[in-house]
Amino acid sequence: MRAAIEIGYELLQQGKYVEALPFLQRAVAEQPREARAHLYLALAYAQTGSTTHAEKHFAQALALNSQDAYVFYNWGAYLHRQGRLPDALRAYETAYRLDPTLVGAKQAADSLRGGATPYAHAPFPSPASASPTTPPPVQPTDLSMPSARRYRSAQGCITAGVFISVLGLCAPPLGMLGGVLCGLIALLRGSVVGGLLVMTLAIVLGLIGSWILQNLLALLNSATPM
Repeated sequence: MRAAIEIGYELLQQGKYVEALPFLQRAVAEQPREARAHLYLALAYAQTGSTTHAEKHFAQALALNSQDAYVFYNWGAYLHRQGRLPDALRAYETAYRLDPTLVGAKQAADSLRGGATPYAHAPFPSPASASPTTPPPVQPTDLSMPSARRYRSAQGCITAGVFISVLGLCAPPLGMLGGVLCGLIALLRGSVVGGLLVMTLAIVLGLIGSWILQNLLALLNSATPM
């Protein structure tokens, strides 16, 4: 089963911004502490004209990871398109300082300062020229997705936790303890919603299993001749 963030990211890369929104909204709900999930959602909102929502998730992405050059680069591109040029310049400069290999950020900053270097980096979609009135696109093609692999690990813990929790109907201590442990691991790996659901399932099924076991023992004791 593919993670919502992977599907949303692919749709974002294909320019299917409206279709990407529900997947990226789910990704943020599942991984509220993942900066890239907020960044992708901000990009989708920006491309569909929802500036209030876009700025909210840009801000959350920056707060969660102030060392991610791509977050600053895309924030700068967004501000550039909004005509907020001094803020865009600062964002570009921060992006290039954090990652000197991100040449597009330097070129965009130079274009805003009126420098001689044109914006030559070719992110998606490719701009025809560079000037303070022609900002780079909000979505560069070299935007990577480091969160997906970690989320797949969380998905494995969630799946295992569900199966172990079901065992709680037959073996309550095993199902409850194992399910809660898998839920905690999923939480640590970034899936807050999934981890909490697994923990809740483990506890509920463990309690049901304990009740069933107690009633079976009571029936056996009552059926045993004195």
